Amino acid sequence: MATQQEEEEAKLERFLQWLQVNGVELRGCKIKHCDSKGFGIFSAANQAFDGVLLVVPLDLAITPMRVLQDSLLGPECRAMFEEGEVDDRFLMNLFLTLERLRKNSSWKPYLDMLPTSFGNPLWFTDDELLELKGTTLYRATELQKKKLQILYDDKVKPLVKKLLTLDGDSERANSVFWTRALNIPLPHSYVFPQTQEEDSNFSTTKDSELCTNYISSGEDEKGCRVQTVDSQVDGVTSTAIQGETIWVEGLVPGIDFCNHDLKAAATWEVDRTGSITGVPFSMYLLSGSPPPDFV
Repeated sequence: MATQQEEEEAKLERFLQWLQVNGVELRGCKIKHCDSKGFGIFSAANQAFDGVLLVVPLDLAITPMRVLQDSLLGPECRAMFEEGEVDDRFLMNLFLTLERLRKNSSWKPYLDMLPTSFGNPLWFTDDELLELKGTTLYRATELQKKKLQILYDDKVKPLVKKLLTLDGDSERANSVFWTRALNIPLPHSYVFPQTQEEDSNFSTTKDSELCTNYISSGEDEKGCRVQTVDSQVDGVTSTAIQGETIWVEGLVPGIDFCNHDLKAAATWEVDRTGSITGVPFSMYLLSGSPPPDFV
């Protein structure tokens, strides 16, 4: 019987092969297990440093558009989405739930790498949650749990049951999304290649933040932590437009293995033309200065 460490190593190897097949390039970093903290990105001292640590084609990003184009989910979700019955974050959570249940999901190597438990109050036991009683966090957690349960019972469960055998939960998908999603600046033509803006139901605004997220080193000087810049304004869910740029929340396999922090030592950026990375329409991880272990 394989040990837990062997299982983790096998899981990581499958994921790295999956990244390679899908065009992801680990140029100056590596992904490895971080003890009880799960998997994370670390700098690779044996690789030539050119500032670009990681390149991920945006075709690999999990976004609401991908869900609406999915052969199984798309036909079921498009009408609900266009009528405003569900939003783009619902689409993301539904996709994660459904793909985890698909026996032959092409996303399995990535999904297997995602956490199975979280430290936020939604995952507290009843006794642990009682410790918060009397606080605003207790009330907020109770309301969120009820909201997720209603959403799961009314929309997720019937739809997933219709498409697949049901054996999932909405809290895990919700936690995966909220702990890993990035606000991705995409060209309008990339998001809507064949449709007009007025035909879409994504929330839009002319205001947005800079199209850069910040990454810093944690206690381990080799580790990377990411700070997400939130471009939301009042009335906007997860998509905003600025000129020809549309901001879309999504998961970017590989880059989402960075951890969150406030200090900045590197950034992720989008390379539309491939002039920086050689890979058009890609997201790349850029170090502002060589990590300490580069020579």
